[in-house]
Amino acid sequence: MRGLAAQLCLWIVSFPASGSATLGDVEPPSKSQVKKAGRVLRKYLRGDPEYQMAHTGQALAAMEVVKEFRGAHAVPLMSANNGLRSMLRTSGCPIEVSMRLKRMDTILDKICREHTLSLASMQDIGGVRAVLDDVEQIRRVEARIRKNRPVTQYSDYITTPRQSGYRGVHVVVTYGVDDRQIEIQLRTKLMHEWAVGVETLSSRRGVNYKQDGSSPAQNFMAVVSEAMAIEESGETPPDVLIRRIESLRAIAFPESESR
Repeated sequence: MRGLAAQLCLWIVSFPASGSATLGDVEPPSKSQVKKAGRVLRKYLRGDPEYQMAHTGQALAAMEVVKEFRGAHAVPLMSANNGLRSMLRTSGCPIEVSMRLKRMDTILDKICREHTLSLASMQDIGGVRAVLDDVEQIRRVEARIRKNRPVTQYSDYITTPRQSGYRGVHVVVTYGVDDRQIEIQLRTKLMHEWAVGVETLSSRRGVNYKQDGSSPAQNFMAVVSEAMAIEESGETPPDVLIRRIESLRAIAFPESESR
């Protein structure tokens, strides 16, 4: 699936530019156009080769709509990035901030994976992340975001971690004249280290461990996250938890046991 999505992306970026319009000159697609493009691409990417061969033109036209929709988040994303940096500075928090526009192939992968998701409602096309020192700082910055920006979605994965073990706070806010949704992620350094570890493992094994699941590697990372949360609270993980980590590590990474 991801290979086909990547191929579509290569096709669309290889098209010659149609004129010299700048980002501000391009009228963003309407909500109905974006929804339709999402439906077309989901059906195309999940179709058999014969269907795909017959509908490649429609898929490429839909990709152009997605490309424009994604681009419409660029300016609001920069505003969110600058706003968060200013907020951290005046809150006395470290300014470790990054931002990203979701990659085209990742957008397509999410459309296919989440069967009922409307592309127009996707909340994380533009994302900003702050890595803070501790949970107290997260709560302080979270409160300021809620006070200063319209919040459309809130997920507290610290109080209730995901099955995967992921922890952090996600606040979706709106920016710009079109009220583009931008997702702000708040993590501590330990939470971020865990997330980077999962991404690295996913890349090395070619498996998306970031999603919830019950594979040996995901079970291992979930329990490691539990131990990290205990350490972050200033306590020591119990011996029974450490033994469980070692047991799950042997199952998830048998190659390391044979060395």
